[in-house]
Amino acid sequence: MLTATELGKRLSHPGPKRLLALDGGGIRGVISLGYLEALEQILRERFRRDDYRLADYFDLIGGTSTGSLIATLLALGWSVAEVKRAYLELAEDVFKPNHYWGLGPVGRALHSRFASKPLEAVLRRTFGERTLDTADLRTGLMVVTKRIDTASVWPIVNLPGSAYFDDRPREDGTLARGNRHFKLWEILRASTAAPTYFRPERIEEVAVLQPAGFVDGAVSSHNNPALLLLMVATLQGFGLKWPLGSDRLLLCSVGTGLYKRTAPVEAVERFSNLAWARLLVPQLVGDSMELVDTLLQWLSVSPTAHAIDKTIGTVEPKLGGPHGLLHFLRYNIALQPDELAAIGVELRTRQMLALQDMGNVDAIPHLLEVTSRVGQSVSAGHLPPAFDPL
Repeated sequence: MLTATELGKRLSHPGPKRLLALDGGGIRGVISLGYLEALEQILRERFRRDDYRLADYFDLIGGTSTGSLIATLLALGWSVAEVKRAYLELAEDVFKPNHYWGLGPVGRALHSRFASKPLEAVLRRTFGERTLDTADLRTGLMVVTKRIDTASVWPIVNLPGSAYFDDRPREDGTLARGNRHFKLWEILRASTAAPTYFRPERIEEVAVLQPAGFVDGAVSSHNNPALLLLMVATLQGFGLKWPLGSDRLLLCSVGTGLYKRTAPVEAVERFSNLAWARLLVPQLVGDSMELVDTLLQWLSVSPTAHAIDKTIGTVEPKLGGPHGLLHFLRYNIALQPDELAAIGVELRTRQMLALQDMGNVDAIPHLLEVTSRVGQSVSAGHLPPAFDPL
């Protein structure tokens, strides 16, 4: 358990810093736990401690949507095994489809896919009344939300000295409440409020004392929050201002599986507006994630660099020179037959479609099969000893 002062000391301590970014992806978040299990085991063996946690290693952990939930549990000092058990229980409780009896397909399409009360109940039960400034957070935390009434991305952080964290005096002598008073459960409810999946989250009191409406942070350019986490770590407004350098900043980014939603030309010529929305929204999210990967490869030294596409390949030359501006790791897997077969997972077409769905609890057995195998791509050599905490 850390006090705000102790957390501040950790975050301001000189030396290399380590960041962990976790993608959104609904129930597919369980895939990211496979990579995290491998990372935790490598660190336990390196430091010869069976109780070593990712919060002991990473100085700043951030996530979007389902990634924000995992990030918060890790920042509270949970082991990956503990997170996995809680996550699977949560998935069974939360991803239960709404039933709108008497409504046709159009009527059902106009309502959220899942009820929001079970999600809120699970979050309240897990996090209680803890606020963003709780001493239970053992490391820095970033939760990505999108404030829909102002069209602005809100990376909500527990960083003392960052903009809007602390109470601030107004001209009339009263205090504007800082983000430190947000409850963890309501922040996570906001970050996971995926449109069409769950209702938006309304928070009555924010820093400017007016109600705010939040939706899933994935409804922005930051479903992969790695670039935003890098900005939080280095830009002035968040107070950290950690120096760049491939020997000074390690950024590890973990995905939830990816696939590209496509449609044949003959079909799109007959598309309704609703069909276009169902196709283009996932494509836009995928495009933004690919752009984040491209930019971070361009800026970094990356032992996990992969081909962006057939034109770019792996990104060369580096924007920051041959040594790059950071050490970057990206772990993810395409949920396609060839990539899954390469790790020993064979699925029929219907099973593959269920696996790609962000809210299908029937896919959990196959998700766990993928989860048990993806960690083989994580190597101890990806984490240079120069980044080991002192």
